Amino acid sequence: MATTQPNSVLMRRALQRKCPVCGRGDVFATHFRMNRTCPRCHVVFWKDPGESLGAMYLDYAVATVAFLVAWLVVAFATHLSDTLQIVILCAVAVGAVIIAYPWTRSAWTVLVYLSGGIERPRMRAIRGGKEPPKAGAA
Repeated sequence: MATTQPNSVLMRRALQRKCPVCGRGDVFATHFRMNRTCPRCHVVFWKDPGESLGAMYLDYAVATVAFLVAWLVVAFATHLSDTLQIVILCAVAVGAVIIAYPWTRSAWTVLVYLSGGIERPRMRAIRGGKEPPKAGAA
């Protein structure tokens, strides 16, 4: 297991959209743009392009729950036509995914961290408090 943090702490970090490793850096720069690395501890969140597929499962779960809840309300509380109900239900499902996007990605990032896909960054030793000179520099 990649972590010594309790699951409740990791869940809180996912809900706050914070780095699962340090808990201080933001996972998202904006609502739709995820940071590639943590701005605080510089850990890489998703190394492989296929890791976003798992987050899509969480998006699917959000859309399904929103669709079912809206269907119960629309089907039993209104007398709308079937076509209008379908349009409303699709809009609710898509809207729920758009709204929940940062939280589903953050939750999936925590799950990737728990599975060992995200590791703490290695600390670099810098001699004398300065970075070593670059090759070819005078």
